[in-house]
Amino acid sequence: MKKIRIYFNSDLVDPTNGIIEIEGPEAAVDFSALIEHYRTLGENNLKYVEKFIPLWEEEWGPELFDPKARVLLMPGENMRKKFGDTIDYGEAEISLSALMVWTVGEAIEKKSASLMSLRGDLMSGFLLDVAGSIALYGMHRAMLEWLSKKVYRDHSKYISAEVYPGFREAPHEIMDRIETAGNTEKTIGVRAFGKSMLQPRKTQCSFVGFGTNEILLPASVRPCMPCSGRKCLYYQLGGCHMDVLKDRPV
Repeated sequence: MKKIRIYFNSDLVDPTNGIIEIEGPEAAVDFSALIEHYRTLGENNLKYVEKFIPLWEEEWGPELFDPKARVLLMPGENMRKKFGDTIDYGEAEISLSALMVWTVGEAIEKKSASLMSLRGDLMSGFLLDVAGSIALYGMHRAMLEWLSKKVYRDHSKYISAEVYPGFREAPHEIMDRIETAGNTEKTIGVRAFGKSMLQPRKTQCSFVGFGTNEILLPASVRPCMPCSGRKCLYYQLGGCHMDVLKDRPV
């Protein structure tokens, strides 16, 4: 089990101490929901997962999984100056705001693509890609818990809201500004692809607002946008992998 390497800086200390590297929480990859999902599909499908998991635990996970995160913490007003009204926390009263970007790295994506291009290794490549998604969502929860404890300990504020560029709450045309503000390419190897995507693909970002009112940390999994439905390779090879993640225990 690997720990997340966090590159953190805060505008709330004077003088600012720049970006510091922190050994963060463990990034657990829980395959229990995936196993149960394939068990319901029958033994012929379950055998692929049973073959894959030892490969992940003994070889691919240690070699390919590279969990890293970039976190910028600042007064809410400073975040608005950087991103304008594109970050809308709704009715939540926010005094502090954090930009959070997290990634599993690019090695999983490259290995998955290589496996799926080889005859006979399509399922291994597919399951490796799903493992990357499971790892990414596990990192989100771990990072929120870590950041929540740190901000409460240092500033006595709670997580009051979270919004996600690219989903309904926030436009996605700010990815290039996220890369620039966070210096993400230099710190965690994440770069903007145009204005609407981040690379590697197994990367997510959010804006976390802190105030005096505490909310429950999110446990839901958000669907791909846009959804390809039955045309999606994931659907054809065992069902929507986002549905698999949705049923994963928190």
